[in-house]
Amino acid sequence: MFVDCFMQDSQGTRSGSGIGKGELCMAHPLFYGFLSNSYTSALISPDGVVEWLPCPRFDSQAVFCRLLDKTRGGFFSIQPEEDFESQQQYDDDTNIVVTTFHTAKGTAQVRDFLPIGRVALWRVVEADIPMTLVCRPTFSFGAAVSAYDITDHGAIFTHPSGNEAVVLTIQGTMKKLSGRDHWEIGPGKVVVVLRYAQDYERDRAKLDEPLADPEVMEEGTRKFWHRSLLPYEGAHPESFNRSLLVIRGLTYRTNGALLAAATTSLPEAVGEARQWDYRFVWVRDASYAAEALLVAGDPVACRRVIEFMLNTVDLAGKPFAAPFYHVDGTRSQGERDLLWLAGYKNSRPVRVGNAASDQIQMDVEGDLLWVVLLHWRQTHDDTFIKEYWWAVLTLVTWVAQNWQTPDASLWEFRDDDDIYTHSQLMCWVALKVGQTLAREAMHDEETAHGWGKVADLVAKGIMDDLKASGLPYFTQGHHHRHVDAALLTMPLYGFLPVDDPVFQRTLQHIEEVLVHNDFVYRYREDNMGPALYPFTLAGFWLARNYLRQGNLERADELIGAQLRCVTDMGLFAEHVDPETFEPHGNFPQLFPHAALITTLTERKQAQQGFVSPYTA
Repeated sequence: MFVDCFMQDSQGTRSGSGIGKGELCMAHPLFYGFLSNSYTSALISPDGVVEWLPCPRFDSQAVFCRLLDKTRGGFFSIQPEEDFESQQQYDDDTNIVVTTFHTAKGTAQVRDFLPIGRVALWRVVEADIPMTLVCRPTFSFGAAVSAYDITDHGAIFTHPSGNEAVVLTIQGTMKKLSGRDHWEIGPGKVVVVLRYAQDYERDRAKLDEPLADPEVMEEGTRKFWHRSLLPYEGAHPESFNRSLLVIRGLTYRTNGALLAAATTSLPEAVGEARQWDYRFVWVRDASYAAEALLVAGDPVACRRVIEFMLNTVDLAGKPFAAPFYHVDGTRSQGERDLLWLAGYKNSRPVRVGNAASDQIQMDVEGDLLWVVLLHWRQTHDDTFIKEYWWAVLTLVTWVAQNWQTPDASLWEFRDDDDIYTHSQLMCWVALKVGQTLAREAMHDEETAHGWGKVADLVAKGIMDDLKASGLPYFTQGHHHRHVDAALLTMPLYGFLPVDDPVFQRTLQHIEEVLVHNDFVYRYREDNMGPALYPFTLAGFWLARNYLRQGNLERADELIGAQLRCVTDMGLFAEHVDPETFEPHGNFPQLFPHAALITTLTERKQAQQGFVSPYTA
């Protein structure tokens, strides 16, 4: 029986053992390396096990999903035969993961990457000891155990009732071991390639072709990621570059769409029910990341995100008919539970799809329009605005007519709609952006004036609600008279100056109620129960407020706290345990990586005596 039970020492090294010692044990996201080719992604533990790989794209069914069930989920392992210690790191500034093994008899290194432009996984092994390879794909998220044919160079694993196939090719010293999915490889250099086919019969001839030159493939992949970086001279450059690489890795190359996260059903709290599928393009998340790309110096990538989102606009009804979309721009419908999977650390249910697809979220039009405005201010591209004016007109007109609609807001509360302050804020942003673009880009003063009047009504409504609450600070919503972290965005969108007395009282109350050891909870409780862990994005929102106050020392404390919760590989999850720094939720998460870039860019401006006071 195969085993990879392991321990972590104080240096982040893993120790483990090879064949014949017991059951397979699971890692947790703290240690996973993230691979991507901007079509799909994989997660690999530092002891050489691929535990997550959807094919052929990010939101497809996974052929390796041991992440969600250690028994039924498939996996792909390359490890020494003897007891070992292992370490994992990225190959320079790339999304190529290097795992190094140490045993009493020698060392080995495995370099893992997803090649650009191909649905395949390459594993380049260089070892002076024998290694054991175990490849055990499953189909339909572990519901179907693969049929297989052993070949002279590996194996062909096929769906027992479909056309899907995974082809394993081993190039170098190898020996088939007992069992359908075990091989001994090495010593020496061995190239292992796993290729996926949606229709094996159709693609068989192509899969029978000789492998490409491994050095060419690896070097091409390395150069692709190096070209993805942007010039940056500021604090925490390694974290800045890693966050940029995560954003690039969560980008769907054919259209620029940005996924919220690479995984589904990694729980916010182990053993509870807060686990969701985030492998979609949320309007909100993508807009935050598009802003990060813009301020980092890539208006082209920002524009691709904007165009993708504008091209999903519905001319009848709510312009964004759903809060998120598939990577091809089609609407996601509903949610289902994969009841045969045990879940990450027995956190049930495992979900695919997301029931929030049916929610009304009133902030998302403003989220995207804000980035449209920032992009236009930087590029002065009137032609772009005129080309998409139909979409801008649709978005702003709908908000002007429907801004008083209760919604689930950005936290996507289920069955708890309200007039939420953040949603009202973003309706105001949408209207102010529309006013600005109508006047300055389209020279349409009548439309600009009309939208400006409605924006004033929205602003008045926010202030009237403050008076109605009887409290000295803003609250989450009409029927939710407590603070939430989203209130921290009010100065970031220019609704109020950061030194406004009411906002200062709001900030002080947030510090008292939601901040613990410089980590920020999004709120303390919702209708599903207490929020157990801080929200990594919110810590950066708080830091940006202090940057705008000119309090660089406090901002640096907050930035430093958030960076303490990245994994050994520099990756953020959605939530973090403030005591152990263990990440929780889907992984890696777009929100905090985008927020890090935006915050560090503003910090650099603050050091120069200026933080851009963007206003709508």
